[in-house]
Amino acid sequence: MNKVITLKGRNSKKVLAGSVAMPEAQASEVTQVDEGALRRAAEKLVTLNRKSTGHAYELGETFAEAKALVPEKRFGQWLKQFTDYSVRSAWNYISIHDKLQDYREHLLTHAVMPTVMFELAKGEPAQIEAVVARMDAGERIRVKDVRAAFGIQPKDKDASALLDIAGVAGLRKAAALKMDQDIAAFNALTSSVLKAVEIALEPLARKRAVKKSDLQKAVMLDCRHAHDLLNSIAAPLRPDATAHLNWRAAKLPEGTAWRKVQALLHLMGGDDWPDYRTSFLPWLQGEVVPTLRFVVHGEPMPAKADHVELNADDADLEELDQVA
Repeated sequence: MNKVITLKGRNSKKVLAGSVAMPEAQASEVTQVDEGALRRAAEKLVTLNRKSTGHAYELGETFAEAKALVPEKRFGQWLKQFTDYSVRSAWNYISIHDKLQDYREHLLTHAVMPTVMFELAKGEPAQIEAVVARMDAGERIRVKDVRAAFGIQPKDKDASALLDIAGVAGLRKAAALKMDQDIAAFNALTSSVLKAVEIALEPLARKRAVKKSDLQKAVMLDCRHAHDLLNSIAAPLRPDATAHLNWRAAKLPEGTAWRKVQALLHLMGGDDWPDYRTSFLPWLQGEVVPTLRFVVHGEPMPAKADHVELNADDADLEELDQVA
């Protein structure tokens, strides 16, 4: 080899919450000088954690470079000779380099620790984006939060054992297990739909038409399944008009944001989308995107969103005919 890379030691600092507020019972014991010192300590720790985040990316890049130079069966031997890292640890850092490059600035901003990034790198793009969106919304994400978002149950909790617990306590355990799995699946589906819609709208910047039929085919089933999951998670069951039929999921209360989500997913899961030439683009920009961003990124639901009108004179009319 042309070069030898020596990598020793790891940063094991713990992430510190953005707030350094003391518990109410102790607040009176903390002087103004103490609070200033604590704030400075917190800021220093966050800075160190950001360095740890950046260091994880650098390690991943370096391990990836070394792995490409060393024969596969000798990579472990090389690690033992020049580093304190195991093959598994090296692969974890390589996964950060390979799968989390698109989210680097976000993760650096939030000073995300490598242990959280290891778990994050195991997800699909839509799942990763959903978790990063929660960070952007101000939520502090830990390893267990990532696993829960991806529908991964703790290894020491056998799902079948949770379903054997008796009484109301057992029912609550079973419900919590199902809820975690359903919410993770719902987040993945809606994140995927939002991404598809945003990509479909990109031609507008070039004064080109949006491919309605292609978008509809791409997201219809995901919307249908997301609608079913939302009903399972949040909608109450109501008796059917005919007494002997099964109960059905009810509509969420009118005027609420999640009722709009429920209605939109139901519409997008069917064939009756707005007409392309009259209302499709305003609907897509003014209703679909803001509603999905409310779901995925936790943004407030606007009363009415701005949209860009597509002038048919500026677009390819033949393409418009194809997507109408």
